[in-house]
Amino acid sequence: MKMDIIGKTYTLDFIVDPTMTARLDTIEIHKVCSTVTMTYFAELASRKAIEPYFESSENAIGGGINLQHKGMAAIGEHVSMTATITSFDGKILICDIEARLFGSDIVLCKGSQTQIVLNNEIIEQLIETVYLRNVSQ
Repeated sequence: MKMDIIGKTYTLDFIVDPTMTARLDTIEIHKVCSTVTMTYFAELASRKAIEPYFESSENAIGGGINLQHKGMAAIGEHVSMTATITSFDGKILICDIEARLFGSDIVLCKGSQTQIVLNNEIIEQLIETVYLRNVSQ
């Protein structure tokens, strides 16, 4: 992975729709954007932030996410989710995440997402180990 990536950002926008509300199984709990939805878009923005900087022989796997859901977005509201690469030591890459209501200072969530950059062959070996474990059970 290229090393001059600190500070690179990616912003994606989405409109909250009725499928994105807070639910417990099939029961809607609140008619606002769920933490699950925020987490999905935080992961997506983080991945899109780093995607252009991979070498052809490498990829990344998720290492964790820490997200504080600080505000609510109603159905129909426009959300901007931004991921900024803040740290990379050659293996561990961290993006800071922030979502705001589009065009405002209202913060909806903040946090960080960690990805582990590895050679493609190592990732394939890890995946193969998982499948072999399932076959042998």
